[in-house]
Amino acid sequence: MNVKYRFWRPLHLGCAAGSAIVVALLVASSPAFAQTGIPDAVLDIMDESCATSGCHAGPNARRGLDLTAETLYQAVVNVPSRDVPTLKLVQPGNPQQSYLFLKMVGGEGMKGKRMPRGNSTLTAQQIQVVADWISSIPTGASKADARKTYAEAFESWSSANLPTTATVPKGAFMYRIAHRFNSPVDAGFDELLGLDGGAAMMTQVAFPLSNDLTASISRSKINATFELAAKWRLMREKTGGSVPFSAAVLAGVDWATEGDLYDPDAPAEKMSRTAGERFGLFVQAPLSKTLGPKLSVMAVPGVLLNGNVGKSGEAALVSLGLAGKLNLSTKYALFAEFVPILTGAEDAAVIGGVLNENEAGEQIFYDSFTAGVEIAIGGHVFHVFVSNSAGNTTNQYMSGGNFDFFNGDMRIGFNIYRLLNYPF
Repeated sequence: MNVKYRFWRPLHLGCAAGSAIVVALLVASSPAFAQTGIPDAVLDIMDESCATSGCHAGPNARRGLDLTAETLYQAVVNVPSRDVPTLKLVQPGNPQQSYLFLKMVGGEGMKGKRMPRGNSTLTAQQIQVVADWISSIPTGASKADARKTYAEAFESWSSANLPTTATVPKGAFMYRIAHRFNSPVDAGFDELLGLDGGAAMMTQVAFPLSNDLTASISRSKINATFELAAKWRLMREKTGGSVPFSAAVLAGVDWATEGDLYDPDAPAEKMSRTAGERFGLFVQAPLSKTLGPKLSVMAVPGVLLNGNVGKSGEAALVSLGLAGKLNLSTKYALFAEFVPILTGAEDAAVIGGVLNENEAGEQIFYDSFTAGVEIAIGGHVFHVFVSNSAGNTTNQYMSGGNFDFFNGDMRIGFNIYRLLNYPF
C-alpha cells in the first residue's frame, strides 16, 4: 500500500512537540494545595474490606450504599442509616454516634451482624483510623461540603476509540457495544444518512483484577478480530493536587481470525488461524488531566507492531492520540479525538467500506478523527459521534480512516458502555 495523502501533515510535528510539552508540564507540576479529602488510610480500609464484589460497590451496592472512593463521603456523611434512621451513618466529629462505626465495632444499638462479614473484622488499628477520620470532620459538615477525592477527566473506558485512564472498579464489570456505520453521512436521506449501509460492530467485556488493573476481551466484525488487553492505572489525579494527573498503560494483542485471509508472502495460499501475521501487538499510555470543572484533556502515545494482516515485515506504527472533553452538565459533554500517525503510515491497513485511490491507483487515507456527544446516565455511558474511521479495535483505528473528515466525508458511530455488578 502506498500512502500519498496525509491529513494535516504539517501539524504532525507540532502535535508531537505540543503534546511533549503538555506531558512535561503535567509531570513537573506541583500540588496547588494539600489534599483535604478522605485520608488514603481510610480509603484503603474501605477498598479492602467494604467496597468489594457483591457488597458495597458499584451501581447495585447492598442497601444502596456505595463505599468506593468516588462516592464514600457523599454516601455516609450526615446520611441517615436505613437500619436506625435516628443515627447518621457518619455523624461529623462523633464516631460513637456514627452507625457506620457502630457496625464496624459491633457497638450497642446496631442491627444485624457486625461488618465486615465473616472473619474479616477490622483490627484495632484500622478501627482507630476510621474513628480519627470521623472525629476530624467538622461538626457542621454536610454532603454539599464534599469534594471528590479523585478527579475523573474521562469517566468512560474510552473516548470513542482512544483508551482513557479509567479502570473498572472491583465488584463490577463493563460491557460495551460499538458500531461504526460503513456509508458516509452524505449518502443522503435515501440511505438514512448512511445508516442503511451496514456497520462494523464490536462487543467488549472488561473485568477488574484489582481497582487499578482491568482485563478486557473484544470481538470485532472486521477480519473477525479478537482483542485481548489489560489496562494498568499507574496513578490517579486527586482533586487536592497531590497527584496532578492520571496515567495508565494499555497493552494487548489483536488476532484476526477470519478464515479467508491470504498469506502476504504466498498470495495464493490462505493463512492458518494461528499464523504470526494474524497477530498485531500494541501498547498505549494514556495521560489525562482535568483543567477545571468543565474541561479535560488527554494525550495517548501508542505503538502498533504487525498491525497490517495483509502485509509482512511492516514498520512499527507510532501514533500520538489527542482528546478533549467539554462538560455541558453532569450528564452531557462534547468530545473530540485525533490520532495522527507519526511513523509507519506507509504500511498502515486502512479499514472501511469504499477505500479511496488517487489517479495513480494508490491508496489515500486520513488520520483518524472523531467528534461527538457523551451522555452519562443511570450506570450507562453513551457516545454518539461522527468519524472518518470504521475501526473499533486498536490496530484498526490506529491505522487511519478512509474518509476526509474535514471535506465533509464522515460516518455515524456510537458506543454503549454499561457497568454491572457481578451476579454472585
